[in-house]
Amino acid sequence: MTDIRILKTHQAIENAMSDLLKEKSFDHITTTELVKRAGISRSSFYTHYQDKYEMIDKYQSAFFLKLATIFRENDTDLGTAIYELFKFLDTDCPVESALLSENGTREIHMYLIQQIKTFLADVIFPNFGQKSFDQVNLDYRTTYLSQAIFGILQLWIKRGKQESPQEITDILMLMLASQGHV
Repeated sequence: MTDIRILKTHQAIENAMSDLLKEKSFDHITTTELVKRAGISRSSFYTHYQDKYEMIDKYQSAFFLKLATIFRENDTDLGTAIYELFKFLDTDCPVESALLSENGTREIHMYLIQQIKTFLADVIFPNFGQKSFDQVNLDYRTTYLSQAIFGILQLWIKRGKQESPQEITDILMLMLASQGHV
């Protein structure tokens, strides 16, 4: 059984990191700021994490696993995969959302963009594209679309997730369809 104090400390650190990422980039957040915002001692922080990088690495690893699951389970349906991603981020995962914001880590940004690009290249275009593309054309299209999808995701987070996961998915899919991409 997990000690309630451990859970509370983890929650305080998570909330502090999420709040700080709304104000500044991950690289500019110090451990001192993090523990002060969390209302805990430095020793308490170091009891749980070696440093801020280890903390974020745990969140990123869990997020990467969740993304892989979303794309694997919806391996032939871009709309459902996108919806599941937005639905996941709309739930109680403030650190993951903050990591995807403009202040988040480049590693998580690049990973998500690459996952979307691979999904488009390996699944969507071969199975649902209106015509086949040569490799150069496919590379440009998947790069453009993965960046566009990621940009929409970042804007949605920046706007405070005002639209429901279904609404933002519909907006995105309508844009993609109107451009003849999917």
